[in-house]
Amino acid sequence: GICPGVNDSGIISSLPLPNLATSGQPELLQYFDNTWTLQETLFAGLRTRAAFYRQPDHKLRHPLIFYYGHPAAFYINKLRVAGYLNSPINAHLEALLEAGVDENSWDDLAKDVTDWPAVEEVHEYRAKVYRLAREVIATTKFATELGRPINMDNPAWAIVMAFEHDRIHLETSSVLMRELPVDLVSRHPAWPGPTAAA
Repeated sequence: GICPGVNDSGIISSLPLPNLATSGQPELLQYFDNTWTLQETLFAGLRTRAAFYRQPDHKLRHPLIFYYGHPAAFYINKLRVAGYLNSPINAHLEALLEAGVDENSWDDLAKDVTDWPAVEEVHEYRAKVYRLAREVIATTKFATELGRPINMDNPAWAIVMAFEHDRIHLETSSVLMRELPVDLVSRHPAWPGPTAAA
């Protein structure tokens, strides 16, 4: 389909964060769609089911199935704290996917003993979160409607925090993918090719 940040050749690029002092629902919805699509196309580069569940060799992070679902669970958990939602979508997944490996802990190695959900279950969960989060954004007042910037005192801050948290995990996940054996990954056609300098 069509997504903000996708050019006529079907290549996606990251949109800049909208100005929180002047942006309204249209800009925030575009940024959300762009953010969500970046994550989806990144994970579409995993070629096998095994790639989602392979424990990183360094054991400092969870398998990629966690990082596919974690940003979506973060949206729900933050929207609940901010008062936009009254209940979980999937309490089990929101607890399982809530927290990653604590790199500051005395024991920061991920013990791969978790019974991770199926890729299809996480994909369906993400689809539900997408629809619900988009509805929340479409009905929330932002700067242009409020006449003031979004800041930490505004419940809408939770939405912006979820966007940026999602984008942080683009980096985490892409690094973990680069550590996989090359036969488990491929470049999604929507992603830009190597630069001339590369």
